[in-house]
Amino acid sequence: MAYTVHDPKTGTWVVDQVEVVPESAYEHRDESSATLRPAFIVDVANRARAQGRSVVLMHTHPFERSHPHFSEVDDEGEVVLADYLRRRASAGDHLTLVLGQAGCRARRIGTTEEVPTWEVGERLVLLSQGGAADPAQGRYDRQVRAFGADGQRAISSLKVGVIGLGGTGSVLVQQLARLGVRNYVLIDPDSVETTNLNRLAGANAGDVGAAKIDVAEREIRACLPTARVHGVSADVVDQSSAAELAGLDFIFLCTDSHASRAVVCQLAYQHLVPTIDMGTSITVRDGVVTHITGRVQMLAPELPCLTCTGALDANQIRHEMMSPEQRASDPYLVGAHEPQPAVMSINSTVASLAATMFMAAVTPVPGQARFQLYDGIRGTVRPTIARIVPGCIVCSRNGALARGHSWPLPVRRPVPHD
Repeated sequence: MAYTVHDPKTGTWVVDQVEVVPESAYEHRDESSATLRPAFIVDVANRARAQGRSVVLMHTHPFERSHPHFSEVDDEGEVVLADYLRRRASAGDHLTLVLGQAGCRARRIGTTEEVPTWEVGERLVLLSQGGAADPAQGRYDRQVRAFGADGQRAISSLKVGVIGLGGTGSVLVQQLARLGVRNYVLIDPDSVETTNLNRLAGANAGDVGAAKIDVAEREIRACLPTARVHGVSADVVDQSSAAELAGLDFIFLCTDSHASRAVVCQLAYQHLVPTIDMGTSITVRDGVVTHITGRVQMLAPELPCLTCTGALDANQIRHEMMSPEQRASDPYLVGAHEPQPAVMSINSTVASLAATMFMAAVTPVPGQARFQLYDGIRGTVRPTIARIVPGCIVCSRNGALARGHSWPLPVRRPVPHD
């Protein structure tokens, strides 16, 4: 059995505790059926209520070779359990889950409403029955030859967020659309400027002044007219924007902001939404390019977070979280943000590494790298291994991991007005 944090707004359940039911909890158990003691169910309900958790009651159909189905016995037994758990532990909806040789099937207890079940880690694996085949499957023939129909189906079933639609983000959405991603949330507060045109994929001179999310949506629909695209013209560090992310299946973080990285990094572990963070840098000294670098890092359980890898600057986060008025009055904030050099080919290289890492995480593509460094001077891409810091406040069980909405995110909340 398991305990979960249920978020009714996003329709998600984040499992944060899994336990083996002791033999003493069974009133009856054999190869074909099992009955739990009423006293055990009472204890489970009391614990769920005290912790503000929902319950997932699990059992097996060990002889079912395909994806398992709930039996008539399951249907009958859930009726009483569902009513009792709803009354006794009302923090969220409860689930039942049946395991078989080929996977599992979950549903809201006492109903026929199924809930997809994902395993989140270095890979994102759908454990329950996969979705229907893409009606445009023929266009992906070359991809299916690479990672199979199930891999293509997985890509097409995901709801993907892209945060930042500038240099790397604009290239990335073009690649995702061609991979077959059909459901997007795009977040970026900015409009196209003339200086963006050298690196903003899909933009032209007529787009100056248009929202970057609108340009990105146009590029997606040019490839997939039936794609679902929800654009949010706001900063992801704002409370309302961050709330859009918890119900996603996968996120790409394409910003140059430490504050946005801090927010999305914690969300990735707190809500179990795998995220790929990426960034590029060109260093120029005395008119000479000395470094061209890129970084692509996946954030998910079992993998180190940005806090573990030292990628976040606490002082920079503090400044970026301020409102414009707060920045103006801060005596410790000196000077203005200096635009950094940027070239489309370098952005495209890093975006392509991220798209390939995504493929390896959600399809049978056997790519193992989850943290890569690009050196444009030497012309190398190398995988690197970072250490998970024990007890990390973000990615460990002592911190935000699998806390769901029961923990606050480090977002910028609205400033109250008099």
